[in-house]
Amino acid sequence: MPGKDFVELIWNTGEAAQLPLRRIVVTALVGALLTASYLPVFSLYARQHWTALDLQGAYAHAPLVLLIIAFLFWRQRHSLMEPLRPQLNPAGLLLLAAGVSLKIYGDVQGYVVLQGMSIIPVMLGLLWSYHSASAVRVLRFPVLFLFFVVPLPGSAIDALTMPLLELTSEWVTGVLPMFNIDVEKIGHVLTVNAQGLNEYHEVILAPECSGIRSLISLLALSCLFVHLQRRNLGQSMVLMLMTIPLVVVANCIRVTLTVLMIVKVSPEAAQNYFHWFSGLLLFMVTLLGLFAIDAVLKRITRTRGAVQ
Repeated sequence: MPGKDFVELIWNTGEAAQLPLRRIVVTALVGALLTASYLPVFSLYARQHWTALDLQGAYAHAPLVLLIIAFLFWRQRHSLMEPLRPQLNPAGLLLLAAGVSLKIYGDVQGYVVLQGMSIIPVMLGLLWSYHSASAVRVLRFPVLFLFFVVPLPGSAIDALTMPLLELTSEWVTGVLPMFNIDVEKIGHVLTVNAQGLNEYHEVILAPECSGIRSLISLLALSCLFVHLQRRNLGQSMVLMLMTIPLVVVANCIRVTLTVLMIVKVSPEAAQNYFHWFSGLLLFMVTLLGLFAIDAVLKRITRTRGAVQ
């Protein structure tokens, strides 16, 4: 019966491992279903959220992350070619069902975050159901890396932005007097002038000055870094957690230098040239900090190995 043959084609993974044509058909069908389900969601993200104008530009890095994910899958493509499980893994099927349920709930309720986030358990569930444990181990990182392309709700971004912005404004207010600059802070508006001069400048610290954009981008970069370095769990956690204070300090330095440029040179110079350069400086300082911490961790590991 045609219906029976189709069911066997989908579920008999033991034969699929032996019959490349069936495996290709199953893979194509699953790919078509994933595309039909998630292409509208990610198209919405691309139009509305993956821009420098939305969510303080916190997810402007998402297209680059997608390219990295595609590269990571291509890099481990041999794992996808390994023989499939002789039987479907029940745990994988449960995870797949949870992901599908999350997607349906997100569609019904209109929660675009859940719609996108559901792709992670769906893909992990598919991998776990069909592929060997070794294949799942090497492919789970690219799937989990999708976390950095699904935008958090605006309320969550605001909840992260406001404390960071307050911390930045307090830092700048405390540091500027060291450079003979008077500063008066009202909310997130700074009135600054060089001591002894009557020229005052009003500096508004916008949400973009909080560093939230760089924080999420550099967290993604640090996760990729520890993955490629193949560090153990403890060292990986240290490197990723240290990214947060590194970004915060680097952003405070960036904003301080920008205000100094406004007072010492001109607002136009700060706006047209230095603001872009200071953003690049933030990335450089954070990356150098990560490399330094990584070097310290490597030395500690070598020292412990030598002692043992």
